[in-house]
Amino acid sequence: MDTLHERLSRVTPAVVPVVFGIFAFSQSIEHAHGGEPLMGLLLSVFPLLSIGVGFVFAGRFVHRSSLSTRMVWKFDAWLIAGALVGGAIASLFLVYQDTHGGTLIHANYIVVNSVAGGAAIASLLGYTTLMRTVKARELATTTDILDAVRELNRQIATIDDRETLEQAVCETLAAADPYVFAWIGTVEENEIVPTASAGVDDGYLDSITITVSGGDTSEGPTGTAARTHESAVMQNVQEDTSFGPWRDAASERGYQSSIAVPLAVQGTLYGVLSIYADRPDAFGGRERAVLEEVGVTLANSIAASETRHRESKLLNSMDDVVLVYAVDTGRILDANQTTFDRLGVEATALVGRRLDSFVEAVEADDWFRENAPTEQSVFESSFCTDDGETVPVEVSAVPIRYEGERAMLALARDITTRRKQFRSLRTYMEAIEHAGHAIYITDADGVVEYVNPAFEEQTGYDGSDIIGETPAVLNSGHYSDEFYTELWETIAGGDKWHYEGMIDLRKDGTEFYIDQTIAPIVIDDEVVQYVAIHRDITALKENEKRLEERNEQLELLNQIVRHDIRNDMQIVLGMSQLLEERVDDEDCRDMLDSITEKSDHVVELTQTVGELMTALLGDEPDGSSAISVKNFLEAEVEALAHGYPDADVRIEGEIPSTRVCANEMLESVFRNVLNNAVQHNRSDDPEVVVQVDEDEDHLVVHIEDNGPGIPEIQRSEVFGKGERGLESSGTGLGLYLVQSLVEHYGGNVDVRPNDPTGSIFEIRLRKGPCSTEEAV
Repeated sequence: MDTLHERLSRVTPAVVPVVFGIFAFSQSIEHAHGGEPLMGLLLSVFPLLSIGVGFVFAGRFVHRSSLSTRMVWKFDAWLIAGALVGGAIASLFLVYQDTHGGTLIHANYIVVNSVAGGAAIASLLGYTTLMRTVKARELATTTDILDAVRELNRQIATIDDRETLEQAVCETLAAADPYVFAWIGTVEENEIVPTASAGVDDGYLDSITITVSGGDTSEGPTGTAARTHESAVMQNVQEDTSFGPWRDAASERGYQSSIAVPLAVQGTLYGVLSIYADRPDAFGGRERAVLEEVGVTLANSIAASETRHRESKLLNSMDDVVLVYAVDTGRILDANQTTFDRLGVEATALVGRRLDSFVEAVEADDWFRENAPTEQSVFESSFCTDDGETVPVEVSAVPIRYEGERAMLALARDITTRRKQFRSLRTYMEAIEHAGHAIYITDADGVVEYVNPAFEEQTGYDGSDIIGETPAVLNSGHYSDEFYTELWETIAGGDKWHYEGMIDLRKDGTEFYIDQTIAPIVIDDEVVQYVAIHRDITALKENEKRLEERNEQLELLNQIVRHDIRNDMQIVLGMSQLLEERVDDEDCRDMLDSITEKSDHVVELTQTVGELMTALLGDEPDGSSAISVKNFLEAEVEALAHGYPDADVRIEGEIPSTRVCANEMLESVFRNVLNNAVQHNRSDDPEVVVQVDEDEDHLVVHIEDNGPGIPEIQRSEVFGKGERGLESSGTGLGLYLVQSLVEHYGGNVDVRPNDPTGSIFEIRLRKGPCSTEEAV
């Protein structure tokens, strides 16, 4: 709208005829009172006419924005010229009157009315001339604008790219008279940033800053339009105070007026179109309306383009094939990028092809229906790629109109993975169905949803009996509420729960033992189901019970062997030693020696058997068991040397204090090997040498003797139960015990020939603590 300053600039020249008419009318009244009232009233018609014309023109000049101040001054020039002509006519009339004598009309009337009449007539002529000029200029401008609008409509209809469209619009507007410059900008962080421009620029956009709000840089037409989403006009660069921040830059480039049109659709601002003209008052009401309509059309086109681009980007980013095909011909009308990628063809090569060129069974599948399709259809089909690969797909198709043609919009999803998953799921279900252990699945509240046949066989419950119930029907009553509370807290927290030896109750009321594992099924950090596996260990528990009873019996036997028999034999040995002092008969002494030897053998046997039973029945130490061989080995060497004074028993080198995986039964290992080295030795000078070395993982004990050695054929059997050496008086169990213990420690024992005679026993013990399985 026009500013108050613009309206006042029109009022000043428009008031001139009004003031002039009032003056003329006052003069006519005054002289009418002087004696000629009728003539005065008649002659006052001219000043009245002048006053009326002035008021009419004043109103039109104030409110008609198409008339500039310069045009109004031109109208005043016509008025003054008419007044001068009227004055000249009055002067001629007065001269004529003086020349011929007499006074027909009073001189004042002649002057006033001639001047006023001339002014009024000239005003009418001037107004008519100026209006014709204005109309002609408006017509030319309107013609240019309409031509520009037609071109803009063509561009908007044919150009899809926003950047190209905006540039084309600016170029078209800048080429239309009287426009000299046009640009489009978008709002970025409160500042309007140019995206396209055309016309007389000369660095104008680089030299200015326009904001949407805050400060003088937001008060111009562009900032106002961006802020209010309404068009804003600035009709005079030089006079409009709101254009101050940009006036100098605009004046240098000849900009005289400006309009800014928001490109907004339903509250969304896509930018602002700013146009500059090379004359003031260039944007009248009609032009403004036309340009606003251009802005609406351009904004709708940009919005539609943005929507299409978003949709295209969305479709092309999908992993699914999306294509449009004609119902009547089966031709491909359009497709997304995934379609081209999956089929291995270019877009130009696919569009226009028929469906049956890459679909295995078009007719057999549901790609076409009888008559016209009217609703969505879902079916499975297969694509054949250009590489010869067959891709199974699930198709969802709906009828649409595409560019006036009956078509189907189809979304095809690759179901290769789904089919593999289905096959895997079917395999898993078959495995569960045929599993030998009971398996059941519950929901998050513990309600049974599935049981396998093994569950039915194990518990006696049919699926129909248990599905919909809770596993509480299996409770035997042996466990407290706290037990089940702990169970639920464990699995509800996402952890697995395991219990071996749980007692459950069958449908017939009998109890059975199970090894139970319950695991939560977690999806998106939420427990949705539970799966439980029951392994029936009733037979195992019964075997364990029988073994415990057997072990108790063996333990009793061990006590008898190690204590009662051994104690009795110690008494026999003691008595035989007393008898040796009292028996002189040689035959009796030979029998007594035999009694003593057999008694020693029985004592040794009971000791070895006791140690073997201790190894087999003893409690397992914890996994941190590790001891040093030094003390055990030295003690046993010393005991052997004391028991066989005629033998040379010694340790060569230092014994490392390295700790190995073993327990206190290690002394039995050393004692049996050392005793074996002496008992089998028939040399005149028995010799036993002990050496110890180590590598990265093991400590190795070497026990060498100079006895007869072990024949190669017997070396693989020397550690068997009951195996005796040549002419041995041993038990036959000692080396079996050695091998059993060492292997249980995670080591091994071997025997090889010594040079020149004898044997070397090599005992390899693993360094470090034992695991529970390796310790006895």
